[in-house]
Amino acid sequence: MSRNWKKVNSKIVYSNPWIKVHEDEVVMPNGKESVYGYLEKPAGCFVIALDDDENIYLVKQYRYTLKKAILELPAGTVDGDDITDRAKAELLEETGITAKKWRKLGGFYVAPGHETTYIHVFLATDLDLSQMTTKGQEGDESILEIVKVKLPKLKKMIIDGKMECGISVASLNLFFLNHEKGG
Repeated sequence: MSRNWKKVNSKIVYSNPWIKVHEDEVVMPNGKESVYGYLEKPAGCFVIALDDDENIYLVKQYRYTLKKAILELPAGTVDGDDITDRAKAELLEETGITAKKWRKLGGFYVAPGHETTYIHVFLATDLDLSQMTTKGQEGDESILEIVKVKLPKLKKMIIDGKMECGISVASLNLFFLNHEKGG
């Protein structure tokens, strides 16, 4: 038996400047016809800004969908520009921080069963904190403060469920795996 999917028809059932919701008529690998819905969103970049004293800089941001503020890594969408340049721009916009050294740590799909979003994860080091501010944020952002956290405390926050942004947690996992092996 083939394990392939076959798309019979496709339509966009909702669209705005940030997302598209697709509804496809498909034939599943078991041969049955079904409807498959998924969300199309642009790729994103998440930035881990690490200073010389082993602190990482997070943003505390109010999230409308959750009706509360949570801690996250600085992040944004990638719209076809150079991905590293977008990461640099997002870090500057959300925190006022710049970095002399940049390294891509990896990437991953957010939820491949129902979403197309791919996240690129960057490590920014050799930081300039002299212009740190939240005043550069875009109109749809609600960044309340920038929070500096030591690595051991950050690990404990993740274990204790204090880091609630799943993409930030996954991105930090890439960082910790690289950092612990000396990378």
